[in-house]
Amino acid sequence: MKIAKALKLKNQLAGEVAQLKELLTKQNSRSTKQKFDYDNREVLTRLRAKLTELIKVKAAVAAANAEIYDQIFRLAELKGLVTALTGLDTKAGVFHEGGRFGDAGYEVEYVAQIGKVDVDKLIAELNAEIQSLQDTLDEFNFTRSVNL
Repeated sequence: MKIAKALKLKNQLAGEVAQLKELLTKQNSRSTKQKFDYDNREVLTRLRAKLTELIKVKAAVAAANAEIYDQIFRLAELKGLVTALTGLDTKAGVFHEGGRFGDAGYEVEYVAQIGKVDVDKLIAELNAEIQSLQDTLDEFNFTRSVNL
């Protein structure tokens, strides 16, 4: 099985595990007058089997990806940096502030160490590298097999 397909299977199993956990927690205790929709012992048995299956898939994908972990980690960290830069306050110049609820307004002059234009340029550069890494990882995932 190709890594790309194994990743889809991993996501599917993770979703099934989440559903079973939700059933387990919501179906465990009820009024004596309300009957249970599911037998939680059976739900727990199914959950444990799905967890075993999920762990097997995750371990196989991890082993298959070992040679490109540096690229996987770089991609994740670059995405985090783009998120941080996107939220960076680049306000610069004089702004009128205050003036609410009868208070007089006042002017505040802001200066940004890294300006909006520079941030936008850096984000564009990082996004280009992210796309290149993503393309490399996609090709790897579609061409390499995983032992399942």
